[in-house]
Amino acid sequence: MPDSFLPPEVDRPDFYLAAMGRSGSTMICNWLTSPPDQLVFSEPLFTEVANTRLLRIQLANFGMPVTEEEWAADDGSAGARFRRLVAPRLAGKRWGVKEVLCSEHGRYIEQLVPRRVLISVRNIVDVALSFFEKHRAQGNLHRFSDQWVVDYCRREAAGLVGLHRLLAAGPLPHAVVRYESFVGSDAPRRELAGFLGWRGGGATDRNLEEFDRGFEATRHGQSVCPKSRMPGDRDLDARQFAMAALIDKDCSEYQRVFGYS
Repeated sequence: MPDSFLPPEVDRPDFYLAAMGRSGSTMICNWLTSPPDQLVFSEPLFTEVANTRLLRIQLANFGMPVTEEEWAADDGSAGARFRRLVAPRLAGKRWGVKEVLCSEHGRYIEQLVPRRVLISVRNIVDVALSFFEKHRAQGNLHRFSDQWVVDYCRREAAGLVGLHRLLAAGPLPHAVVRYESFVGSDAPRRELAGFLGWRGGGATDRNLEEFDRGFEATRHGQSVCPKSRMPGDRDLDARQFAMAALIDKDCSEYQRVFGYS
């Protein structure tokens, strides 16, 4: 990505959220989002010429819809697409962005130069079980097998440990957001809002229906739900629980670094 992303009229993002999938990162993004002036983009894949469909859904939800012609235009590079499609809509706004692939974190930090970085984590056993359950609820096992979950957890856990180590050695302000703490009480949420200088308190079910995650909105409602899914609540069999236990062992460094062992 040799081209620069940000034109002069757009401020760099207040933060970048490097997340482990199923760690509550979409909930955190939605809780922080307060349109029209404080916006968090969830997995838009700004680093690619072809953005995810999630970006278009979010732009419409934020009151900045994109026409079919705008969306289909060929820009030639990720930076050119961002400057044409997204940057004009961000002028005068505070914003953040999150991704759930460790292959993206370094590129985002280098290109967008965020003021702060957040790392969203959750006990890796619950991450795995939540993935197993989500893929079944969505009928997506043909795309995301149980082995996909194993490979993802191993790769992303190692990536987040490496990113945490890198941030700890540098000057960029950063913080770890643990799912269990975020949903457990108001104090960690207010601490996060204060760290970012944002209001917080946004509707946590924003876009979930459009993201094909309506079952989560039904389960948790429009605000932070303090009740986590217990293993016995999940419609899974012994094989998935055994795989989650193996993932726990394989990701022991992640568990240790982020306080789960």
